[in-house]
Amino acid sequence: PPPRLLILQNPPEPEKSPPVPPASSATYADKNSAVTIDPVLMSGRGDKGGDAIPCLSNWYCCGQGPAHWDDLHASRTHDTAFLRLDRSLFGDYLSSFSRHLTDFYRAYPRDYPSDSHPRGTFLDIGGAGSVAAGMAQVSSKFRHFAGPLDYRVLDSDPAAGALAHATVCDVEDCPAVPDCAHDVTFSFTVLEHAARPWRAFDTVARVTKRGGLSLHLVPWSYQYHATPDDAFRFSHTGLRTLMEDRGFQVLEVGYDICSKTEKAKKWKDEHFDTIWLTYVVAKKL
Repeated sequence: PPPRLLILQNPPEPEKSPPVPPASSATYADKNSAVTIDPVLMSGRGDKGGDAIPCLSNWYCCGQGPAHWDDLHASRTHDTAFLRLDRSLFGDYLSSFSRHLTDFYRAYPRDYPSDSHPRGTFLDIGGAGSVAAGMAQVSSKFRHFAGPLDYRVLDSDPAAGALAHATVCDVEDCPAVPDCAHDVTFSFTVLEHAARPWRAFDTVARVTKRGGLSLHLVPWSYQYHATPDDAFRFSHTGLRTLMEDRGFQVLEVGYDICSKTEKAKKWKDEHFDTIWLTYVVAKKL
């Protein structure tokens, strides 16, 4: 009989979710979005962000990371290698977030959204506030960070169900949010409250689109605060590992240092005089 030919074919690749809109090869001025995200904090009251606020809270003002490092470097009496952190790890989380979001949005076409690029979403995890723990509810604290995207909130607090743009679920297990659904995922001093934060980061990875941006601020040195519980602290190496193990490229990671406001220096309770916050910005590959 004549020889038989065996034809080998590669199996078809599985379907992938559409990535975020690619950057144009033309200049930003000609073809790309001109969105700028300002490094400001808002009160979150109402639908449009409310009023600008000067500091992290009534207790703390931040942005002191580089100054702290410089002061320590100039006046230190001991130099222990395993305690030392590089100056590049000290920054201002708010400036970092606004810079990376601006760069990210400026890769979108100027005519975004359009038929070829439907409007995407910005997911603010824990963005409603824990009413159950006695916090005031907010509805739009980081709406300005969404730029050209729709602003959505995910929160475990049942009271968030009253917000039209909120999904109520536990970030550790949230099947209500589809895979690869959001261009940007974001959290602001939230993930330390997760009893199993590795599961929370699994959700972050699952719901972020390919090419999407993920930004998080968590405490490193901070008083216990049960809203409704408090479970973890994160170093820069911990955040890097949590992101890289889930398919993200870390663009920036570091510490911001915050001290008490002049008013809060007169107050005394469990609040630390100085707190360290850890921030990370990462891109999903």
